Order: sequence, then C-alpha cells, then structure tokens
Amino acid sequence: IARIFEFTSEFFARAGVDPRLLPTVDLVVEELFTNMVKYGAAADPGTEVRIDMASVEGGVEVCLTDFGVAPFDVTQVPDADTNLPIEQRRPGGLGLHLIRRLVDSWGYEHSRERRENRITFRKTLAGQPVPENKPTQGEA
Repeated sequence: IARIFEFTSEFFARAGVDPRLLPTVDLVVEELFTNMVKYGAAADPGTEVRIDMASVEGGVEVCLTDFGVAPFDVTQVPDADTNLPIEQRRPGGLGLHLIRRLVDSWGYEHSRERRENRITFRKTLAGQPVPENKPTQGEA
C-alpha cells in the first residue's frame, strides 16, 4: 500500500492535480485494491493489479485492472443498510458503500477474452480545474 500511495502522490505532483483530492483518491484506491487482492486473482502470487491515472479537468481519473478473474461488477453490489441496528447487519460492503459517496462517478468493465476486471473512478473538485497543460498519465 505504501508504494501505491507513493505512486499517487508523485502522480498528483507531476500532473498538477489539486492535492486536496489525494486523501480521498488514496482511500478509494486502497479499498478497491485490497478487495482485488482479497477476492480476485491478485491473491495468487505473481498476479498483479495495474493502476492507471490520468488528469482530467478539475481532478483525476483512476483505473484499477485485475487480471485472470471472473466477472464481478462492484458497481452492482447493493448498498449496505446503515439504518439497521449493528447486530442485524451482515459483515462486508461498507467499503463500497463509502466509495459511492466519495467519488464523482465510477464504472466497471470485464473482458472475457483477457479475463480482466477494470474499475474506473473519477474524483474532481468543482471549480478547481487542472492547470492548462497536456493530459498527464501514469501507471503502476
């Protein structure tokens, strides 16, 4: 996780992305990454999760790709019912519940041929455009 945070921090600095977005992006990346490692092919040694980032107007778009996996659309997982008393709640789902409230948008794609799951999300600060320059991209 430390290497991922180093990557996101370096990307933000290099791309001129508003640093106020970094804590939210790091939290979302960590949640998605740990889910991929826990439940996806990345749990197998030698399998990687790829993280791509691109600056967009007012923020950043992040894409995490898990290889060698069956389809699992995290965007279709029902929201956790936070109104239930704690003793009636089922474990799990709070991370995705939180992600929905932190990002501007997110999407899911699965490639059957390549057996890849791809989750992309976007986070921006309204009224805080990215400085005028070429779109910057990075990958880890």
